[in-house]
Amino acid sequence: MKKLILLSILFYGLVVQNSAAKDLTYLEEMQQLGYIAGQGLACRARKYQKYELLARALLVTKSPSDALQQQAMQTYNEAKISSMSNVYETDYAGCDQIVYNFNRQKIFQTTLYADGKIKLYDGTMLTPRKLYDASSLYKNDPQVYDKALATYKKALANAEKNRQNAPKLELKDSNYSRYANQFN
Repeated sequence: MKKLILLSILFYGLVVQNSAAKDLTYLEEMQQLGYIAGQGLACRARKYQKYELLARALLVTKSPSDALQQQAMQTYNEAKISSMSNVYETDYAGCDQIVYNFNRQKIFQTTLYADGKIKLYDGTMLTPRKLYDASSLYKNDPQVYDKALATYKKALANAEKNRQNAPKLELKDSNYSRYANQFN
C-alpha cells in the first residue's frame, strides 16, 4: 500500500511539474517539489543534487515575498522529510521505479543562470524579484545520502525515547463511568 502511495506521489509530482504547475499555488508547488526531493534523496537518485539546486532556485526565484519564501522553504522541507520517511519505512520499496522516473524529469532540462534567472524546459524565462548568486543555494555533498539516513535514524531514536519517557496515565473505571451509558 505504501509503495502505491509513494509511486502515486511521484507520478503526481511529475505530472504537476511537467504540465499542471501553473494551476498550483506557490506553496503547493514547493510542497510537490519537496515530496519528489525526499523520494530522490531516500532512493539515492543519481541526479538528486542537481534536482535540489534547481528546486531551491525555483523556490527563491518564484517567491513573491521574503515571508512567503520562508514559509515555502518550511513546506518544502516538511514534504521532503515526509516522503523520505515513507521510503525508509517501506524499506526502500519501489525505489527502482522512483529513481527511474526521478532521473527523467523535465526539470533537468531547466537552465539556471548565475544571477538566479531560470529558463524552464518549455522556454519560459523566470526572473527573481531580487537577483542572487545561484551557486550559493546548494553545495554538493557526497555524504548527503548517508547524512539523511543518519538524521532519520536519530529522529526515530529520539521519538522512541520520548515515547518511553512519557508519563503513564492511570486509567480507572471511575474515569469512564459517566460515559458508560452512552455505549450500552
